[in-house]
Amino acid sequence: MMHSVQKPYLGIALSGGQLKAAAHVGVLNALEKLGIYPDVIAGTSAGSLVTTLYAHGYRGDQFHRLLNQFPGIRILDYGFPLWSSMYSWTAQHLWQHKKKHVPLVPAGLLRGRKLTHYIERLIAKRRVQIPFYIVATDLLSGQPVVFSSEETPTSERSDAYARLHDIPRAVAGSCALPGIFSPVVLDDFILVDGAMRHYVPVSVLRDIGCQKIIAVNLYRLPAHYRPVTLVDVLARSFDILLRESIDNDIAKDPDVYVLEPDLSGIRWRSFVQMQECLNIGQALVEKHRTALQSFVR
Repeated sequence: MMHSVQKPYLGIALSGGQLKAAAHVGVLNALEKLGIYPDVIAGTSAGSLVTTLYAHGYRGDQFHRLLNQFPGIRILDYGFPLWSSMYSWTAQHLWQHKKKHVPLVPAGLLRGRKLTHYIERLIAKRRVQIPFYIVATDLLSGQPVVFSSEETPTSERSDAYARLHDIPRAVAGSCALPGIFSPVVLDDFILVDGAMRHYVPVSVLRDIGCQKIIAVNLYRLPAHYRPVTLVDVLARSFDILLRESIDNDIAKDPDVYVLEPDLSGIRWRSFVQMQECLNIGQALVEKHRTALQSFVR
């Protein structure tokens, strides 16, 4: 059933999750088999890449081919962070009395240029088929930035909205985990991982008036926690803060259906487990088949 994109009926929000985001593909494929299609879709971090591909027409077999042909470590480019930081510090002091329109930012462990070029190739010669939104975090203001493929919504909102004119860089910015990937300079923003503010971008879909939202959250607080070192304590503290942020994003709402695949057995950096992630996402939708069909009616 088609709905007006001016007043979207169903929106899907995809969380971050690094390589585990392959589970989003399984969820979307399984929803399609149930005849459930979103009017709009929003994504954060790795979810923003799946969002972008879906909005550009990637479906079923096309997604499967992408996973099978994923370049793996070939997509990673070392950023020489120590050298970059020294250069940035020196340049800022030398040019501090000169106006520079493009700020220098130190590189992360990975530059992210290969990722950006990869995204460019994936969407080349494709057109946008449904409205989509990409969530990043502005390192300067600390606020979320929502890049929109459509005119920005007119409702009152706390997040900054920007028109999406450079899709690959916006996605790369949304995926730029601080310290790992280099921040991305785009427009007036210095972009880092959107998961720092909206791990599951439900609020974006609320802003544009979605009546129903399916939220896919790939993060669960690790079970069976036992602190052994100080690092374990610090890591757990950050996990708790992230979980609180997620709970705020997907606060109990009868118009939001939350799917949380169990990916506890998946290593976040494992390229070889991406197909397994897809299968888990697909199986979860099939398990919730009746409830989902009832929800979207």
